[in-house]
Amino acid sequence: MKLTETVRAAYGAAALIAPGAVEQMLTGQALDERARIVMRILGARHLLQAAVTARGGRALHLLGSGVDILHALTAVALAVLDERRRPVATVNAAIALTFAAAELARSRESH
Repeated sequence: MKLTETVRAAYGAAALIAPGAVEQMLTGQALDERARIVMRILGARHLLQAAVTARGGRALHLLGSGVDILHALTAVALAVLDERRRPVATVNAAIALTFAAAELARSRESH
């Protein structure tokens, strides 16, 4: 498992196990119950994506990047539409774009 997958798996596990603590640390805000559920779902998605992309191959990393870009776009939309969730959504968009860039870089290594 490479650094990208290791960091993604660690972030995913933390979001799954302690979503409120993760967001409190990242944004200084507490999550409501709905946001905690969403963070747990995203944590599970990150764990699954880490496991899949760890198998390697250019196509898997490109697919992973696409998933991260879609995540970032939905987080930006949430930030625009919901002022109360804007800080959390903005941080999640930045994290998703960081993972997308890392997956694109990994796809170049894998061909």
